[in-house]
Amino acid sequence: MLVRICTVLLTILALTTSALAEKRFALVIGNSNYATAGTLPNAKNDAVLIEQSFKAMGFETKVLIDADEDTFGAALDDLASQHDDTDVIAVYFAGHGLQKDGINYLVPVDAKLKSESAIERETISLNTLIDIVKPVPISLIFLDACRNNPWADRMIKTATSKNRDISVRRGFAVVRPEGDMMITYATLPNAVASDGAGNNSPFARALARHMGTPDTEVSVLMKRVTNDVLEETLGDQRPQQLSQMKREFYFRQTDGTPKRRDSLQTLLTVYPARVTAGEEVSVVADVPPSCQPLFVNLGATGKVTQIPRSFFRITSLSNGQIRYEISPGAEYGLQVEQSDPHGTNKLGFLCEPKGIVDKADIVATLRSTLTMVNEGTYSGLLTTERFGEAEFRFSEFEIQ
Repeated sequence: MLVRICTVLLTILALTTSALAEKRFALVIGNSNYATAGTLPNAKNDAVLIEQSFKAMGFETKVLIDADEDTFGAALDDLASQHDDTDVIAVYFAGHGLQKDGINYLVPVDAKLKSESAIERETISLNTLIDIVKPVPISLIFLDACRNNPWADRMIKTATSKNRDISVRRGFAVVRPEGDMMITYATLPNAVASDGAGNNSPFARALARHMGTPDTEVSVLMKRVTNDVLEETLGDQRPQQLSQMKREFYFRQTDGTPKRRDSLQTLLTVYPARVTAGEEVSVVADVPPSCQPLFVNLGATGKVTQIPRSFFRITSLSNGQIRYEISPGAEYGLQVEQSDPHGTNKLGFLCEPKGIVDKADIVATLRSTLTMVNEGTYSGLLTTERFGEAEFRFSEFEIQ
């Protein structure tokens, strides 16, 4: 897979009359220099890049670099005062974050976090931020956090050595947005995001790259961000959107009328790209309601294993798609066993052709699909004489 290295050219774009009439405000925080956790080189660069991007989209902006607890709290107080006359509020945070007992926390630069009990005292709860922005007509929260976290690692190690229940975890827990709100994690829940090898994180680069795309509804735009991050990280990092938005939002429109929403497409992520015995494989597939996915794994030795749809957590998304998801710790996990052959696996799905009911027809259709996958075609349309076209999508992961 090619890693795309793009230079982002930020241009002040012509805004529509509807955007000009809409009051937009963005709070952008980049915490790089932590007192007791070293430095995240790119967090401050990410904040500068994203603040410029928001400003180009007509947002009034406030940017904080290396915000301590008092500065962070004061900024949230100011944010709460924006309720009465603001149509859209966006918040972007780059820095350290962690979860305790299923609650997510953003970490100011002066946090010491000598014990688990210090988390509530020295950090900012994500729930507090959600409560502040939920009265606004549209709110967008972007969390480019959960980069390698020494506090979480130390607390997990201590709890494990003393055989205590582990209340602290790496990454963020899943939350429920309220109202017309979208919350975007730079990586999957319970996972760690990359600070990036260049001057910015993969997520910040992709978000800045796509924010100015005209006439693209935000849920579609974020799919493109997700795709770019997946490509840049070779499948190791997958952003996730949590949304209950009913209204459509466009960062930029070229005239005052909403454009037709992009047609729904299938998306697939198999995460991580490399696993060893004892680790679990995560699968996330977004498909249109018309698609009944048949999931299979083609092993390194050519063995085909069907993965029943009942193994997946199935969710209706706000953009009309259906999400099928297996994540670590799920009731039916995909755990790698010692006996599993090392090598490249190809996991994915075929949208069952309409009208197909005979098992022999299903097997024949699947066999044709896997032939194409073995030949290097991992996504596309399979054309059958009796049942028409059927979409398929596969991805690789390696057992080491």
